[in-house]
Amino acid sequence: PQLNRMMHLFLVCSSAQVPAVPPAAKTAPPAPAPAPVAAPQVPDLQCKAVRGLYAAVGTVDTRVSDMLSVHCCDLSDVRCNNLADMTHNAPAGGWGAPGTFEVERVKLRGGASKPEGTLPSAASIWDGLKSLSELDLGKDSKSDLSGTIPPAIAALAKLEELQLESETLSGTIPPIFDKFPYLEEIRLGDRLSGTLPANFCAGPALTEIDVSVNPDLSGTIPASCFNSRMEKIVISGTRISGTIPAAISMRKLERFEAAETNLQGTVPPGICVTRAKACPATRCPATLEELDFTRTEDLEGTIPPSCFTLASLKAMSFSRTKVEGTLPPLISLPSLTALDLSNTEMSGSIPDSAGAGMPKVK
Repeated sequence: PQLNRMMHLFLVCSSAQVPAVPPAAKTAPPAPAPAPVAAPQVPDLQCKAVRGLYAAVGTVDTRVSDMLSVHCCDLSDVRCNNLADMTHNAPAGGWGAPGTFEVERVKLRGGASKPEGTLPSAASIWDGLKSLSELDLGKDSKSDLSGTIPPAIAALAKLEELQLESETLSGTIPPIFDKFPYLEEIRLGDRLSGTLPANFCAGPALTEIDVSVNPDLSGTIPASCFNSRMEKIVISGTRISGTIPAAISMRKLERFEAAETNLQGTVPPGICVTRAKACPATRCPATLEELDFTRTEDLEGTIPPSCFTLASLKAMSFSRTKVEGTLPPLISLPSLTALDLSNTEMSGSIPDSAGAGMPKVK
């Protein structure tokens, strides 16, 4: 009977409806990959800045008919650096897309018309020219560039040479010169006013400054300008005053021109350095070639004897100053071509051997 009961249960279970397993849902085919989206065209900020600068200062490239039809690196007075091989040569296919070149120099010379516009103040232009190592808008001092020197020019941190010379450039000099670690040469003019900022010579690479023919420029020369690496200081035709520090040693100085200024005091011996103390005579000759204090009427005292024994000196003038004293017994200036001590309190005589072939002595 128990076996019959088990068979009965088996038959009941086997005859029960077993729920059907639903078929697996069909997997949708993968959607096609979207077509690649072209990268947005990166605007050529450097060339845009170059053209913006040309437009602002009012000059064009006289050697091309349409400046927009040529790459900015092909403009006559622009030099670019090819980042592929680090040369100034254009790639085989011509100057290419942004990121393949840097605008290294804008120097207006024979290829540009005379600048007659305004020095731009827009930060966008100067930000686009951050790679510049040389900016020269003077066109051999034949520029009619107006406006003022914008503080935004501090964006050009790679600058090595800055020349902004124009008879109509005015305003004051902004205190931005501690922003240029590579700057070697500064030339500014010709209607600037105010004073030289305290950080004017703060750049660790600076060797030349020229702010001459700025008759409204006054104040003093910052003490940091009188350093051992300075080669040229030109301040003639300004109202710059003050004294030259006594404790200086300018062993690389080639030119010191301070004619028609308001400098006072005496000329320290350190301006006419013959050679560095720790340097062999044959390896560190004197470098000073020009020394000019003409019509600096408040300059007084005596001329350092070392100024009369510089083999490199070509021209020296203390005319119309208050210097006095007697010429030293030893005068050896074999390179001298012009010496002017007229209208001073100097006395004594200059031996014929002082400057061989010297054509001009007063």
